Amino acid sequence: MLTPEYIESIGSELLGLYDALEDSIVEDIARRIVKTGTLTDSAQWQIIQAQYSGMIMDDVIEKVAASTRFSQEEIRQLFEDAGAECVKIESAYVTAAGGKTIALAESGAMRRLLDENIALMNREVKNLTGTTAVTSQMAYLNATNVAYMQVTSGAFSYQDAIVRAIRATAVEGVKIRYPSGRNANIDTAIRRSVLTGVNQTAGKLTETYAGECGCEYYETTAHFGARPSHQDWQGQVFKISGSDGRYKNFYDATGYGSGDGLCGWNCRHSFHMFWPGISQRAYTSKQIEAYNEKTVFYNGHSMTEYEASQEARRQERGIRESKRVLAAQNAAIKACNDSSLIESLKEEYKAESVRLKRKEANLKDFCNKTNRTYDSFRTQVHATLDEKGRITHFDRSASQRAVWANRKAQAK
Repeated sequence: MLTPEYIESIGSELLGLYDALEDSIVEDIARRIVKTGTLTDSAQWQIIQAQYSGMIMDDVIEKVAASTRFSQEEIRQLFEDAGAECVKIESAYVTAAGGKTIALAESGAMRRLLDENIALMNREVKNLTGTTAVTSQMAYLNATNVAYMQVTSGAFSYQDAIVRAIRATAVEGVKIRYPSGRNANIDTAIRRSVLTGVNQTAGKLTETYAGECGCEYYETTAHFGARPSHQDWQGQVFKISGSDGRYKNFYDATGYGSGDGLCGWNCRHSFHMFWPGISQRAYTSKQIEAYNEKTVFYNGHSMTEYEASQEARRQERGIRESKRVLAAQNAAIKACNDSSLIESLKEEYKAESVRLKRKEANLKDFCNKTNRTYDSFRTQVHATLDEKGRITHFDRSASQRAVWANRKAQAK
């Protein structure tokens, strides 16, 4: 098993890398937008637009390839750390029950499972990020087409249209495209994918370990802010195969194996081995009740802990959006040769800076009043770029941060 605190932390490992990639791509698009031209000569504008859209495609392919090399290393380390942590925790439960522990390196089945899931996750991330070149090219074309129509129709000046195009592109962000055709922001998609993949791998390791130990029961973890559909089974004991008079069936009760069940999409719950009559329950009934019923108050309004966590995530996304807009505007200012447009961009940059500070202040106020930690880690970029915008380094302290969060929670 992995604790909810560990699972919450692991998604942030790659968030900085893909934030940096997204900023870099958005900056490229912004620079191309200001260089497209005055949008007056239709034929010339279309030639330049086609040329720049091709350059964007090439640039994004190169950036994604560089990022993929870093992400593959990070994903392997993430899974290795999580696997070791999972087996270590399970071993403690086995020892407490008087059983014989099994090291990860000693179990061929667990080692193969971990390696297979690492390879699977790397392929998934590569496939997802491989779609960003097309979506980025379309973002540029859409932004410049809208700007062209706004100028030629007389609705906006050239400067206003370009400023709006750059902001709209940055707000929209870089998208990945799923096989279903649905789009999602690259940072959100990768974080969700990796978090879910690590948690599901830990679950499979626990299943394998339990099979080798002959364990017949699991206990699920619990945490504040669980989604309502997960509150019914968090912190409970279940029978793995079938059911008995006291314990429900694990799969039927938790939905384990389904997208909206235990260890499903963005789920922070996990489970560990349990021996009735020997193992000690991790949670009392009062603790589970407190987890499920906790409410917070903010500016006179009551909300559940789950609603409060969702509000915090929404505000964090807003902060990262403003930082992305500022990055795009700054890149456009540096690439622009039109003095009037530069002034317009600078004015917007100042206004967005004020909005960013306001958003940060609002989030801190929300966290203070709802008694939650303000985690600036979620709104900061942790990848280092060179002068050409290529990723050269990624802060690996996040990995240890996740491990320590897990151990602290486990000790508690």
